[in-house]
Amino acid sequence: MYDSDQTYRAFLRTIIQMDPTKFYETEDIKCDPTDPKVSPETIDEYNYDQDAVAKYLDALYSNTKSRPEFQRLYLAAAALMFSENPEIGLAVLMSYDYLAYFYNIYTNYLKNPDSWSADDDAFYQKLIDRIEAK
Repeated sequence: MYDSDQTYRAFLRTIIQMDPTKFYETEDIKCDPTDPKVSPETIDEYNYDQDAVAKYLDALYSNTKSRPEFQRLYLAAAALMFSENPEIGLAVLMSYDYLAYFYNIYTNYLKNPDSWSADDDAFYQKLIDRIEAK
């Protein structure tokens, strides 16, 4: 899936369907991708579509929040950040260290939500073991 920061960000942009023309900006922070002084890595880091991310995460959480298996993941991941907020856990699961597992779990779940079982999902078992071991 990915093996570097750059390929992780490309994978994340793909699954979230980010608009490649959007860049993260605040009043104080701007990134002009046409500025020759701005490195390709900086441009890659700022190529971030906040609206698409919010829409994707909201839909993902809405689809899974009532499932105890996903709540277990969210709470275990949140605990890594000294939190009990499952939405913080979701953000952790979207991070470099966990996204490859979590994305597979979510796509397996979406194939057939009514019959999906964490017990039968090898990615779920690997991820929950990895998080709860910390």
